[in-house]
Amino acid sequence: MNGITRVRALVVTLVGLLLASAIPLLATARPAAASDNGQSVRPAMGWSSWSFVRRTPTEAKIKAQADALVSTGLKDHGFVYVNLDDFWQKCDDNGFVVDSYGRWSVDTAKFPGGIKALADYIHSKGLKFGFYVTPGIAKNAVTRNTPIEGTSYHAKDIADTSKTEKNYNCKNMYYIDYSKPGAQEFVNSWARQFASWGVDYLKIDGVGGADIPDVQAWDKALRATGRPINFALSNNLPIADAATWRRLSNSWRTQGDVECYCGPGSNGSGYPLTDWSHVLGRFNSAASWQPHAGPGGWNDLDSLELGNGDRVGLNADQRRSHFTLWAMAAAPLLLGTDLTQLDSVDRAMLNNDRLIGVDQDGVAASRIVNSGVRQVWSKKESDGQYVVALFNTGTSGSTSVSVDWSQVGFTGSGDVTDLWSGSRKGVIADSYSATLRPGETRLIRVKPVGSLKAAAAPGMAVAPYEYLGWGSPPDPASVMSATGVRWFTLAFILSDGGCNPKWDGSRPLTGGNDQAKIKAIRAAGGDVTVSVGGWSGAKLGEKCSSASALAGAYQKVINAYGLKAIDIDIENTEWSDATVRQRVVDALKIVKANNAGLKTVITFGTTTSGPDATGVDMIRRAAGSGLANDVWCVMPFDFGGGSTNMGALTTQAMEGLKARIKSAYGYSDATAYARIGLSSMNGRTDDTGERVRVADFKAMLAYAQQHHIGRLTYWAVNRDRACGSGTDGDACSGVSQQPYDFLKVFAQYTG
Repeated sequence: MNGITRVRALVVTLVGLLLASAIPLLATARPAAASDNGQSVRPAMGWSSWSFVRRTPTEAKIKAQADALVSTGLKDHGFVYVNLDDFWQKCDDNGFVVDSYGRWSVDTAKFPGGIKALADYIHSKGLKFGFYVTPGIAKNAVTRNTPIEGTSYHAKDIADTSKTEKNYNCKNMYYIDYSKPGAQEFVNSWARQFASWGVDYLKIDGVGGADIPDVQAWDKALRATGRPINFALSNNLPIADAATWRRLSNSWRTQGDVECYCGPGSNGSGYPLTDWSHVLGRFNSAASWQPHAGPGGWNDLDSLELGNGDRVGLNADQRRSHFTLWAMAAAPLLLGTDLTQLDSVDRAMLNNDRLIGVDQDGVAASRIVNSGVRQVWSKKESDGQYVVALFNTGTSGSTSVSVDWSQVGFTGSGDVTDLWSGSRKGVIADSYSATLRPGETRLIRVKPVGSLKAAAAPGMAVAPYEYLGWGSPPDPASVMSATGVRWFTLAFILSDGGCNPKWDGSRPLTGGNDQAKIKAIRAAGGDVTVSVGGWSGAKLGEKCSSASALAGAYQKVINAYGLKAIDIDIENTEWSDATVRQRVVDALKIVKANNAGLKTVITFGTTTSGPDATGVDMIRRAAGSGLANDVWCVMPFDFGGGSTNMGALTTQAMEGLKARIKSAYGYSDATAYARIGLSSMNGRTDDTGERVRVADFKAMLAYAQQHHIGRLTYWAVNRDRACGSGTDGDACSGVSQQPYDFLKVFAQYTG
């Protein structure tokens, strides 16, 4: 490992990732038994055809909405799904027209190019395609006794013709008897067809308690396709089966439709799309279902009717309250309006990344005040701040809504920021109140004043690397005293020749100097994350033969020190091997599932324009596998050519990284920035002539402060001093400086 290079550690448990628009991570224990299909780590965002397009979808209409998501900039804020709902199918007098294998046929009058062509168009826009189905098998399939693809079975072998399934379009759907051979295979064939068309999101509608076998079958079938597909259930699902819905799917509709069906068109279509009573009904269901939401599975409150101004049936105050409730509930944000006619007032609402951040933080709020028209909801962010929403749900008369900080979860004073306006309201003691118009809301973020001093100290996001095996390591307590840092990234854990972790591959995890140093750091009020990998030595990713074995090795390190974060510094031969990269991804999924709240960082090299082809592949593998990695951290140095303007080159590389993360995961800009980090190198790098100076660190700090990135660190505190007699590149920077000049710059960063 060129002693000097590499690594970075840490995960951002978010010592500050929650400033204004940054997206915080879940701090509390996650609900048990979430779907492990890797989808919907955060609530889905996009557009659905039902509310506005209703029963008359066409290829042209869906393409127009996809175009509008891009042209209006909504895509850039995270609205990426384009979901085609019901009425894409062709019907006759006996129900759905079916193909040769008994599956619904596409109405080619509406979709002349077919569904795959539509999905391809949507994908070409950088968006994702959603689709629709209901449980059961069509009467026409049974009447024709169509074969089940790839089997010797037929429709009559699996249909229970004594019962008809709920269907809102062509009707005439029989139950499937899943005790019969061929039943699962029928659903598998349908799922394969959808996957081949490019479906990224599948809504199965008309689901009730009696349809659990169908949900199980579809969950199994979608996984078997090998295509990542977000699996959504609808509608008005029984809460008694909440644990089942969470285990098998990624979202579930908690009530009936939010649409009022009170428009002038057929079946109540047209404007208005909804009314306040339909939105108001969601307050109680959101409160009841709150314990069941979390990463991988969300309470779906139905479409967000925002975008067409007052025409939707809500005034501006009510629309803000509508958005606020959905965000506080961490519900999917699926717009139901006509995006080709986006209202300017609503566009400003939808572009508010502070609101989107509240939705995407992975925490469903609890209702703490429910008194007449007065409601208050609250949730705690992972850095100790709170988000609080106050509502006047009435339809006439202003009213004062108040909440004590003790009800929110702390006592004393709180530093308040209004999230709709972005304005700071200052420090407010004991309680907060607002006089609200009928239907109005106030959404605030509150930082308990008692935590301000602690929050100002750099934490996990600025955990400098220290290597205890060489480089004349400084005493961590002295570094803490001199710079104010509290966290360190200790390196490196390697293989001892097999799938067993040791410091440098030789020193035991416990009982030695490494553990003693960790205890001393914690005794001084700090903490550590541990870095696994680096440039040199035998890597666990290569020596462990499977993802489960590698996860077990990582777990030994986590258990040895009770870690809150782990850094996987993947370099050299471990990085260049695609099989190993996938093994690391799969191992981290296992580790995150088994360690609630553990933060993971993946650290790797970069070009001046961002990740190279291998880095892009790693990110795509992780996103496709459903790994919700907390921080993607690049090492912006060793660029070659004697580069000197390393601050500018670093921010350029970071923008490239942000674009790759945003694209792969479908994040908003704010979320993407919160999930990236940098680990620079101070002073002389491994490339002759390349120098990273204190001025460059200041440029990196400014970038971090502007975008609230998840990680700002460097290699290494061992080198943060001038060279002198008896020192070399592993123990000094190679530039003129005072001790810890570089760390003192990064120590100003709080997230």
